[in-house]
Amino acid sequence: MMHKKRSSFFSKVCLMLLVTSLVSLGSGGYVFAQPSQSEEPTTDTIEIPAQEEDWFYLFQDVKDLILLLYPDDVTVQTLYQGAIRGLFESLGDPYSQYLDQEEYASLSQEMEGEFSGIGVGIQLINGNITVVSVFKDSPAEKAGLRPGDVIIEVDGVDLRGKGPEDASALLKGDPRTGVSVTVLRPSSGKTLTVHMIRAQISAYPIEIEDLGDGMFYVRISQFTSTTGEDFSVLMEWMRHKSAKGLVLDLRNNPGGRLDSAIQVAAELVPEGPIVQLKQKDVRQVIWSDKETEPMPTVILVNGGTASASEIVAGAIRDRGKGILVGERTFGKACVQAMVPLGDDMGGFKLTIADYYTPAGTAISGVGLKPNVLVKEEPVELPNTLVYKRQIKVGTVGLDVLALQDCLRFLGYDPGPSDGIFGKKTQGATVSFLKDYGRSFSGSFGEAEASAINAAVSEKAVTAPDVVLEEAKTILKHWLELEGNG
Repeated sequence: MMHKKRSSFFSKVCLMLLVTSLVSLGSGGYVFAQPSQSEEPTTDTIEIPAQEEDWFYLFQDVKDLILLLYPDDVTVQTLYQGAIRGLFESLGDPYSQYLDQEEYASLSQEMEGEFSGIGVGIQLINGNITVVSVFKDSPAEKAGLRPGDVIIEVDGVDLRGKGPEDASALLKGDPRTGVSVTVLRPSSGKTLTVHMIRAQISAYPIEIEDLGDGMFYVRISQFTSTTGEDFSVLMEWMRHKSAKGLVLDLRNNPGGRLDSAIQVAAELVPEGPIVQLKQKDVRQVIWSDKETEPMPTVILVNGGTASASEIVAGAIRDRGKGILVGERTFGKACVQAMVPLGDDMGGFKLTIADYYTPAGTAISGVGLKPNVLVKEEPVELPNTLVYKRQIKVGTVGLDVLALQDCLRFLGYDPGPSDGIFGKKTQGATVSFLKDYGRSFSGSFGEAEASAINAAVSEKAVTAPDVVLEEAKTILKHWLELEGNG
């Protein structure tokens, strides 16, 4: 039976998914070795098998009964949106989901590195809203959040049982507005509450630093639409500068555009395979067609290195053209397509393919093991001191406890962590204020709280990067062995 109300739009969208996500990646230094032979749909109608037709009309009947009998007001739009969400939830895939108009627009902005919030990437992992990446110089980084943290509450709203879109809506907001976030840190079992001021996140996804001795450091925070081309230009510039070796930092990079990641990888490996893509029963191999030998590369990875970042790291590892340093990567080996539905209906993201390393290794849920394991030494930050009242000798409370923890973190001795502002804590407070060009007026107020929070953030951000230092040592030794040092 032909159901004639199914428009050609959906057929065209399906084709667009295949073309833009799989086929149009043949430029920019990489090609498909085994292109698929997908056929374009030739009809704008879809035949519904008899057993599916029964379910189709059952859905319509149930929808009509809800509208007729449900005592509260409900709209057809709400029911259809709920039904579409249910389609994606039934897949059991945390990366495939329907998004309403606002959610879809927000995600589109994120993909280009443009949004207002605290600067974290989150995923639903084992039922928990988990931080998988932290943007450089973001409020989240300054507050000490890191990949692996489980977000429990945002502004007092319990996130247990909620999805990433719910958490994202709470974390985002107008710049210069405050938000309190409570996280559980599995590595220590401790709960941490931090207060942050939202900011406009629009960082350029590529940073570069000359390390000297012909070595360059490049950090890619996200793969946006321009990252691949920008990296190609940057590599050409480094070769012009007689670069001998590269440290590529992919830590806390949550991924992004597949085509950009492939273009980056193509600059780092010689002619040969970059990644394998599998869609249904069709497996394709994407190759680099670069004929020049790439420079020695050390890639920094950690648990926040995910998705498109793992494609780059996997290509480097499997092709033997670089060394991975750091900690095991996240293990997200699937490709999503984003599809707008138009007419203020939002859109969806859908997993359309799995990927494997050039050697055919599956890394989903496992990640990539680095060649050299170097554990990051994260700074255990105290809770943010949230100003609620003036603190003076005799004040007792959790805010005093937070102040004591902050003082101890900064190297002062406030006495026991008992939540009592006694003479010992007062002495440490006076010393802190004196060191930061302030005087103690007899009470610790809002300005002083801001000063101590800023000092805590500064110490956290300037902590030694042991992974980077190890990578620089490895690269320098590598170049010396090759006679390029």
